[in-house]
Amino acid sequence: MANPLDPKPDANLDSNSFLSGMNEGGAAERPFADKLDASMAKDRSVIGKNIKFRGELIGTEDLHIEGTIEGTVIMEGHDLSIGREGEINANIHAQNIVINGTLTGDALADELIEIRNTAVVKGNLIAPRIQLDDGGKFRGSMDMVDTDDEMKARHSEFKDKLVHPNLPPKEAAPSAAAAKKSFAPKDSAKDQAKEAELADS
Repeated sequence: MANPLDPKPDANLDSNSFLSGMNEGGAAERPFADKLDASMAKDRSVIGKNIKFRGELIGTEDLHIEGTIEGTVIMEGHDLSIGREGEINANIHAQNIVINGTLTGDALADELIEIRNTAVVKGNLIAPRIQLDDGGKFRGSMDMVDTDDEMKARHSEFKDKLVHPNLPPKEAAPSAAAAKKSFAPKDSAKDQAKEAELADS
C-alpha cells in the first residue's frame, strides 16, 4: 500500500500526451483572419456594449465596436471589427472589416470583409476579398473588386453613402478670392465710396 505522505508523481508528466506536439516545431500557420485579429488587438480603440452613438464616426486607428452605432463609420486605412454584442446601423468604410455581430448597411473595405459565423449582415459589400463563414447570415450583394481602377471608381461612388442623413450638410469652404476680398483691409475712403456706388446700382 502506498504511503499517503509520499510525494505524488508529477501529473503533468503522465498527462502531457494530450498537449504533446502542440508547440513543437512552431504552431501551424494560422489563417489570415486570425492574424488580423491578433494585429487588431494590439492598438485599437473600443466602443463598449453600453455605449450608443448616433452620427458620423471618423477614426485614425483600429476600432472594435461592442455597442450600438447609427450613422456612418469611416476608418480609412485602419481596421474595424464588430463584436458579438455590436449592433451597427450604418454605412462603413475601413481597410479590413471583421463582423461578429449585426450590421445593417453597406460596407466598403480596401482589403477584406469577413462575416463570422455569429454575424447577421444586411447590406451590400464591396471589397477585393469577401469571406463568409459557415453559419454567418447575409442578405444583400457582394462585389469583389479585381483592379485598382475599379476600386477607385467604387470609392468615389461610395462617398455619397458616407453622409449621415440626419446631419446638416457640410458647408462649402469659401473660395480663395472671396476670402481674400472679405478680409482685405479698406485702403482708403475712395475704395469705400466705390463699394457704396456698386451697392446702390
